[in-house]
Amino acid sequence: MPQAILPLLMNLSIAIMFVAGFMAVAHAHPVVSKARWFALCFLLGLADPLANLAVWFGVNPDAMRLLGFTLFLAAMLGLALALSHFHDRKPFWKVAIAILAGGFLYRLFTLDAPRDALWNLLLFQSWYGMAAALCAYAVRRHARPSPINTMLYVLFLVLTVHFPIKAIFASYLGSGRTEGEYANTLYAVISQTTSGVLMVAAGLLIIINFLQSVVQNTQAQALSDPLTGLPNRRAMDRWFDELAAAEADEPAVVAVIDIDHFKTFNDRFGHDVGDKVLRAVATCLDRHRPSAARLARLGGEEFVLLLLKDEAEALLTCESMRLAISRLTFAETDPVTVSIGLASALPGEAMGGPLRRADQALYRAKGLGRNRCEVAPPVDGQTPSQPPSGTPDLKLVAKT
Repeated sequence: MPQAILPLLMNLSIAIMFVAGFMAVAHAHPVVSKARWFALCFLLGLADPLANLAVWFGVNPDAMRLLGFTLFLAAMLGLALALSHFHDRKPFWKVAIAILAGGFLYRLFTLDAPRDALWNLLLFQSWYGMAAALCAYAVRRHARPSPINTMLYVLFLVLTVHFPIKAIFASYLGSGRTEGEYANTLYAVISQTTSGVLMVAAGLLIIINFLQSVVQNTQAQALSDPLTGLPNRRAMDRWFDELAAAEADEPAVVAVIDIDHFKTFNDRFGHDVGDKVLRAVATCLDRHRPSAARLARLGGEEFVLLLLKDEAEALLTCESMRLAISRLTFAETDPVTVSIGLASALPGEAMGGPLRRADQALYRAKGLGRNRCEVAPPVDGQTPSQPPSGTPDLKLVAKT
């Protein structure tokens, strides 16, 4: 029995497990459906150990050498393409195809070359080195910065130098003059073992990347509103808790924004139109909010805005947003307006307090005719803020 039979069988089994693992990941969650491309790469990677085993069982050596080399090179290049695709970037198709075509032609025209010649060994391994380098480049250019991606980048760099180093070891230890002799050499054992270990490490890091994507996507979904894409009440609570924990002296104002007569909209025009209005209002609010402000959907037709401004400046901002919404046009509905209630937060106060006061101010705005902004009266520890010099009292703006 050849010395390398155990590493060959080990690499074969590992590749099969990775194919199954990536396919299972691809069906576990929509965000990681791209894992099937990695499954295909490891499936192609089965060709190398299978080709070596086939030669041992008497299959045409030249055909197996060409097939095994080409498919394993395609598997390595496929990893580079799949990594770019996973990160939603354009893969390096032209480079990959050029390397694959060059490698195939090299192998086709060197089948009769001396197997143990150093020049042939170096050329043979250089194609795999180029494929590993393309994987490293794809991670460097397209992957988001993270410890896992840094480790993956370093690992592919190690693979890049690993392949030409194997050629030097093959020349020193001897790789056999034929495929049959190769399987009985110490070099074959070392080569199959080291390459297998490095590819296992790469596969595991990629799987960890997929699992992290699932966790991040789940967390994002837990903190976002599926209809409008805005953060939800849970996200706003978290932001407010962070603000309170920071014990900052800067002012903060909570504004509750409610679409006027929204129930009537749904009753008259249907929930599909109502959802369209909600999305349009959410987009308008998000577009006109200050960059430092936090916007979320509370639920139903209510939104909440956290402004790191004093009350007078916050009132100007909310009035600008109210006017922007009043200019929205919908073919299926009447004009859309909003009422807004504002309340300043006390230092270290939980969100419930200013949110309740802003809600009371909102009800007052609705009672005074809607399509207007109202500010909650100050509580103990607060002093009434004055509008900026030269500006009117925007709390008394009439309906438009």
